[in-house]
Amino acid sequence: MKKQHGFTLIELLVVIAIIALVVVFAAVAVNAARSKQRDASRLANVRIVQSALEDYFNETNAYPNGELLPLGDVAQSTCLGSEGFAGDCSTDELVFLRIVPGAYEDGLEGLVACGEPSRRAFCYTLLREGESYVIHFELENALPPVGLQAGVNCATPEGMEAGICAE
Repeated sequence: MKKQHGFTLIELLVVIAIIALVVVFAAVAVNAARSKQRDASRLANVRIVQSALEDYFNETNAYPNGELLPLGDVAQSTCLGSEGFAGDCSTDELVFLRIVPGAYEDGLEGLVACGEPSRRAFCYTLLREGESYVIHFELENALPPVGLQAGVNCATPEGMEAGICAE
């Protein structure tokens, strides 16, 4: 074998292959970390909405109206005020959540969708004449410590659980 700069061609190819493997593993690790960060943001956003819904319930003795309402929608649910979810709460007496967060769509499979036209979202539905609600949301990864799964999950006044909400 011919030597180039003190290395054989095989040695050079082995070094290049090792560097390529390190780059691939680093890219996979970064993508996994980003996926987990997106899920953490999704969970934080659902918890923020749940907290605002509890404030709304304490003030009005009912949860706001909505059926398969895409949360964070500019026209329907940008904010949560004394009149419920709305595109603009500037005239409401009380504003419980000035900006209702929407779902981060990156990485999702589209298992949870609602609205017209249908789109990936946190989907809110009022239940039992204002006594309860469900929010369906999607995660990229399972979170066993908190009992959530990759795919569809459910938030209610009682907390969060894996799977589709029992309505």
